[in-house]
Amino acid sequence: MSRHINSILVCAIFSLLAIIPIACQEKEFHVIDINAEERLRTASESISEPSSVPTISKSESNYQGQNFTPDYPGLNEPPTVNPKPEDLKYQARPRAVLDVDKVIADVTKAYAPPTNAEHFNLAKSVQFAIKKSLEYRVAEETYLLLALDLLIQQHIWSPRIFNTVSPQLQGVSLNGTQSTALQLVNDLNVSQKLPYGGQVSANILAQASNELSNAVQTGQASSLDIALSLDIPLLRGAGLIAQEGLIQAKRNLVYGARAFEEFRRRFYVAIFSDFHELVVEQQVISNTRNQINGLRSIVEREDALVSSGRQVAFQADLAKQRALFVIDRLASLEETYKLAVDRFKLRIGYQTDAPVVIDTEMLDLDPPIINNERSIANAFEWRLDLQNTRDLVADARRQVDNARNLVLVGADIFATASLLKNPDFFNGIQLDDSFGNYTIGIAIDLPLDRTIEEVNVRKAQVILEQNDRRYVYAKNTAAVEVRQAIRRIDRALYTLSLQDKNIDIARNRQGSIDAAPDRATPRDRTEAVDALNSAENEKARALREVQIAILEYLRQTGQLRVSDDGEIIAPDGMEVRYRRGSGILAQPVGIPSV
Repeated sequence: MSRHINSILVCAIFSLLAIIPIACQEKEFHVIDINAEERLRTASESISEPSSVPTISKSESNYQGQNFTPDYPGLNEPPTVNPKPEDLKYQARPRAVLDVDKVIADVTKAYAPPTNAEHFNLAKSVQFAIKKSLEYRVAEETYLLLALDLLIQQHIWSPRIFNTVSPQLQGVSLNGTQSTALQLVNDLNVSQKLPYGGQVSANILAQASNELSNAVQTGQASSLDIALSLDIPLLRGAGLIAQEGLIQAKRNLVYGARAFEEFRRRFYVAIFSDFHELVVEQQVISNTRNQINGLRSIVEREDALVSSGRQVAFQADLAKQRALFVIDRLASLEETYKLAVDRFKLRIGYQTDAPVVIDTEMLDLDPPIINNERSIANAFEWRLDLQNTRDLVADARRQVDNARNLVLVGADIFATASLLKNPDFFNGIQLDDSFGNYTIGIAIDLPLDRTIEEVNVRKAQVILEQNDRRYVYAKNTAAVEVRQAIRRIDRALYTLSLQDKNIDIARNRQGSIDAAPDRATPRDRTEAVDALNSAENEKARALREVQIAILEYLRQTGQLRVSDDGEIIAPDGMEVRYRRGSGILAQPVGIPSV
């Protein structure tokens, strides 16, 4: 009776051990998240960028999954919506008839944004993009996946425990008599990889059975076996090649940290560029409205002269025609601006159907004093993408060494030993310290056919040469990009100075016309208004180009740093300023005039 109870107790314990891991899954996932974020934090700190640490818990919609895939109607054939041509409807609308004078008068009315529109400045745009942008989140998840890969490799190199529980119902028929027994087999295995190749493991095999009918004797009620095994390579597979997966996973996480930080810098410059482009388009629209106001004054003056008989009608029509061309261009500019705002909202992860107001704000950075050779040297030393390309060469060189190792003779020492042989552990465990059952030997695999391994050595050598050339090419490309960034700053400053002069000339031209109005024709007046508008538009574009060119120079030379608050972390000697409001076209500090 005691043996019967003990067998049932063992079955219950083994069943409980099988159920516990299922109940603890959610807690284990939380531990995985914590461990992954800790490795991300360590990797980011190793490249001196502790702020660029993504978090798994930041995801708003995290599908936890189900243990079994649910069945639903569209599982095998996803539904498609594609109406037939006869089911589609189209309704034409009548063409509007425009009153030219009314169009010219109404187009200059001020536009008022909706009261519920959310305001976005430069820093808020970056902050929102970090939290909601799709491309930013994808970059974070790419980095996260590398941390999870490292967790897998580190777990492979930790002691691993496997346990298999097998309840069995056995039936034996002998001489017309049926005998049944309930048997439970538990196979527990613990293994540990060795740092320079090989593995040590321990196996515990326990069996417990309970006879349900005694017509036939089914054997022992219980047994327990414990055995150790050891395998150590001496040549092929020995050394650091055994840790290749772990080594590469650690290096990949560092590469991922660099790549993510490099993405952050490109992303910030892209957000800055898009935001500044919206501000420029605002300024162009405002300038165009001012241009239409000027043209409207010319139209009103010419209409009055025609009415008084002092001017022929075609001169007034010439001014009206020019005004209509500009009005049409204004409508195109406004549509372009609306599309640009929608794309900007899409990029930062904001609702595309929600109204926003882009605050008039621009960076006002002083152009740097640049030494071409020093800038290129900084790029070679500081650019994170170049460091990744450089270290890939070291990876390829290590793969050549690994490939050569696999050509060697296979010589592995192996050993097995039985530590415990207990036929009935319910009556007390008995250790077998005589080690009567053991095996020690060496397995030698002669290199009779190593053609595939030798070909792999050649492949690894070719890949090494490719990576070497890619690194040289990447350095040359970086030098070209730095020189281009330097020229871009100079070109933008030159354009800005020219447009300052153009604005002065256009204003002087208008002043001369206003001083002697009877000497100027309507064409002279409209051309003067157009010239001022063009010069102001080009200046707005040049202001943006100067600031983006400076940011791009800092990025190309590895000097750009941006905080998670959307603010530029200025290098020593650099002052970060912003131009806001109506004075945005004023001469920025530090930019010389011709």
